[in-house]
Amino acid sequence: MPSFALRFTATRLQASTYLLCVCLFSISFLVFLNATVSFVITDRIGQKKRVGDAVGTLGFADELVVLVACPIWGLLSDRIGLRAVAVCGYLIVGVALVVFVQAKEVYPDLLLGRVFFALGAAATYVLQYSIRSGTN
Repeated sequence: MPSFALRFTATRLQASTYLLCVCLFSISFLVFLNATVSFVITDRIGQKKRVGDAVGTLGFADELVVLVACPIWGLLSDRIGLRAVAVCGYLIVGVALVVFVQAKEVYPDLLLGRVFFALGAAATYVLQYSIRSGTN
C-alpha cells in the first residue's frame, strides 16, 4: 500500500518567518491601503462627492496592473531570484504607501500611487505563491 505522508521540509525559522513576516506584512499592507482609500479621498484631499466612484476606479486600476505585473514578476523571479523580487516588491510597496498619503488630487496623484502600489503588491503575490508551492 503506497504511503501518502507529507514531509515537512521547512525549518522552524523558515516557517515562522513566512507566517509572521511574509504573510503578515503582505496582507497588512494590502488591507491597510484598501481600508484607507476613502479616508485619503475624503479627509486628506477633501473630495466629498463621488467618493465611491473614485475608490472603485482606483481598485479597478490596481487589479488591471496586477493582472499584467504578476506574470512579469514571476518571470523575473525565475531569472534573477525570488529574494530580489521580494526586496523590490516590498520597497515599491513602502514607497507607494508614502506617496499615496501625500496625494493632493485623486486623478492623477492617487491613481499613480495606486498603480505603483499594485506593481509592488504583484511582486509580493509572486513571493507568497512561490513559497507556498515550494518553487523558490
